[in-house]
Amino acid sequence: MAKKFYAIKEGFDFQNNCKVENMIVDTWDECVKYVKGAKGAKYKSFPTILEAKEYINTGASMVIKDKDEYPKDIPLFYVDGSYNEFTEKYSYAFVAVKNGVIIEVKNGASEDNSFKAIRQIAGELEAAINAIEYSIEKGYKDIIILHDYVGVCYHATGEWERKEESSKRYYERYNKLTKENGINVKFVKVNSHTGNLFNEITDEFAKIAINISLKGETKKYLKSNCIKVLDSNIKDAFKEIVGEELINNIMVCQ
Repeated sequence: MAKKFYAIKEGFDFQNNCKVENMIVDTWDECVKYVKGAKGAKYKSFPTILEAKEYINTGASMVIKDKDEYPKDIPLFYVDGSYNEFTEKYSYAFVAVKNGVIIEVKNGASEDNSFKAIRQIAGELEAAINAIEYSIEKGYKDIIILHDYVGVCYHATGEWERKEESSKRYYERYNKLTKENGINVKFVKVNSHTGNLFNEITDEFAKIAINISLKGETKKYLKSNCIKVLDSNIKDAFKEIVGEELINNIMVCQ
């Protein structure tokens, strides 16, 4: 039998009469001592200790894609950032998806290199803010933000200490926008460069905004598949990353 690791977020040590939190054990017999009969016990098993640690380190405000449940029928915003070492500028991008159709794409680059110390992180935070501003414009009240940098969630919710000016500004902008406009955000962690189509597309739109060469993941997908988009403007935007030869595999749904 393959070895498993058991991550216990909340349990109870009945022998010592104390609460157990954020513990990892490597046998079910050990795990059951802390979770059986413990009211509100939270625990999961994982094939690797790295995944167990990721679960332990995930705050209540964030869930993991393909491991946890979250709504799929509301707008999903994939966000990403990139950094050009030569120009020392960052870029941002978001791809909004609803029911499998891309409903918006937006990308851009920083005007200066004032945030070069944190590289692409500045872009990832900027992408999240742009996604929320777009949601306000469209009247969305419930959205999902999918990200590969966990700080997109933890800087917004205040679970991480904010030392950099960019994270302080992000926290303030995020909370002002969501509270004043009644927007509910669910954060979902996505592992980067693992074949997730919309995450790869977002990554390429971020890179192209600051002239970073692409690996061609979107092109590779389009050679035998189609991507659905809401309108012709979004289809035209794809020319930036796939060129003319594959643009006909971008299908307009309107």
